[in-house]
Amino acid sequence: MNYLNKRCVAAAALAAVAVGVAGTANAQIRDAGAKLRGEYGTSSRSASRSLYHARDYASDYRAYARDVRQSKRPVNPEVAKEHAEGIGHNIKLFQKHLVDMRKHAAGDKETLASLDVIDKHVKEAAKHQVAMAELCAKPEVDVEGSAKCCDDAFDALDKAIAEHDKLMKKLAAKMPTTK
Repeated sequence: MNYLNKRCVAAAALAAVAVGVAGTANAQIRDAGAKLRGEYGTSSRSASRSLYHARDYASDYRAYARDVRQSKRPVNPEVAKEHAEGIGHNIKLFQKHLVDMRKHAAGDKETLASLDVIDKHVKEAAKHQVAMAELCAKPEVDVEGSAKCCDDAFDALDKAIAEHDKLMKKLAAKMPTTK
């Protein structure tokens, strides 16, 4: 490759990087009405996704535990541990998003009150997840105990999701309409 061709390739690569960086920066800029409309970037969607994923892990483990009980076979510790960790990981992700949501809702007492209710349910789910993880870390997993903790975490997550969905509908109703 001659000198001129190398320079053209280098210039094209530099331009591609510059366009990519500029596109990323522009994608992160929200318009002035975003906060008013309740758009908190991807946080609200990520928060919702984290809650649903935590509940999905709990639902899957509930089904697995039911099958184990019916077949009278032992719990596979790896399966139990994976589900307990999945619930915990997604709860922690949601809790990070909750901090961001509180910042965006500063001064909105109604939204903050809803976030408090959601937080209460998520903390309850986290407590049950920790107990489940302790049981699932043992070489012989107690199916009854781990399933009970999982059921309790599922129920708390279900309440948190219901409140979160209700809050998102309230925020969407506050959004100005465009003509």
